[in-house]
Amino acid sequence: MKILQKPSLLVSIFILAQSACLATNHSMEDSIPSQANKTLLKTLSIPIYSFAGGSLIAGTSAGRKLEANIRNGFDVNRKHTLVDDYTQYAPAALVFALDAAGMKGKYKPQQQLLMYGLSVIGSAAVVQPMKRMIGRERPDGSDFRSFPSGHTSTAFVAAEFLNQEFGKKYPWISVAGYATAGLTGYLRMYNDQHWLGDVLAGAAIGMGTTKLIYWIREKTEQKKKRTFKIP
Repeated sequence: MKILQKPSLLVSIFILAQSACLATNHSMEDSIPSQANKTLLKTLSIPIYSFAGGSLIAGTSAGRKLEANIRNGFDVNRKHTLVDDYTQYAPAALVFALDAAGMKGKYKPQQQLLMYGLSVIGSAAVVQPMKRMIGRERPDGSDFRSFPSGHTSTAFVAAEFLNQEFGKKYPWISVAGYATAGLTGYLRMYNDQHWLGDVLAGAAIGMGTTKLIYWIREKTEQKKKRTFKIP
């Protein structure tokens, strides 16, 4: 089974490398000041740029031509895979596996579950209405809910969740999580379910939603510490 063809191979390498670099950079940044000390705009800067890039690609003739070239780079006789149905959850599953192994994340498992649940719900609350409002046709023509990619959004929720919990102490874990999320995005294109712009926008929403949830949590905790601080 030929999964990688030349044009699509370049795109997949770019997505995976970019994801790994993002994870490493985020972990290094988070190790210096607390995320709660960052402005919201700075916290969401990379997701904003990613969403803008995905929208630009999906909304311009030059961008759509690029997407078509990527799609045409895949083997027309390829067999689709269900791997992306599982990789979208893998980084989140790893968080709880590391908890079970005795490794300590940023929060306790019960709190982690809450943060992850809020991130998934928040991401879906953005993605699903947007799919219906924009009505972009999928590459395979199966429906008009292509933009943004829900699988990719879920995958990047999981990757950022993993990054938030363990990235500060173990940057390589963040790299693995983001690489898995990038692979999910690649497989959505490979399976002819999404265009490149859909994947980038979905990644932005998933990452951005999770960052926002953690930013709010840490900002709230910071305010509580100031309120109850003894003079």
